[in-house]
Amino acid sequence: MRLPELSRRAVVVGSPASLLAAPAAFAQSTPIPVASTQSNAAAPFKRWLYLNAKIERLQTRWARLESWLAREHSWFQLSPAEQQALPWAQELRDIDGCLDLLLEKRDELLEALPTQGSAALEVIAAKLEVAERLVWAADHPEAHALISGSRQDILTLIEAVEPHH
Repeated sequence: MRLPELSRRAVVVGSPASLLAAPAAFAQSTPIPVASTQSNAAAPFKRWLYLNAKIERLQTRWARLESWLAREHSWFQLSPAEQQALPWAQELRDIDGCLDLLLEKRDELLEALPTQGSAALEVIAAKLEVAERLVWAADHPEAHALISGSRQDILTLIEAVEPHH
């Protein structure tokens, strides 16, 4: 039996096969891209957001695969040995390994992020984007809306000051 066909959206949110093939190598050696036009002060926030997006894509793939396994193979009724015998269990283990490494790196980056002293609007917007990801809209809708709205207001100010930004 084959895995279900992936929609275009699933492919976009899915992680690259090379990431799943070597989670340890990825976490230790993959450079995190930072646009050359952004200020160096915003770079740590952009790194955190980059890792967070990778984590979210892997979590989405995990959830879709686990749901498919539950529906097509009664995953939750299988013994651990029966689960491991299915070929798709390896992908779940690979994702799990990647997530462990990426979550650890993301936590390290979060601890190192400056919490004050930002003079550039771009840095403040990046800082608010991190806060927006940390505060779940479902848990704190008012706080999330304030953070998101403030970030959008700052982006509007940046665009007004630097229209070619």
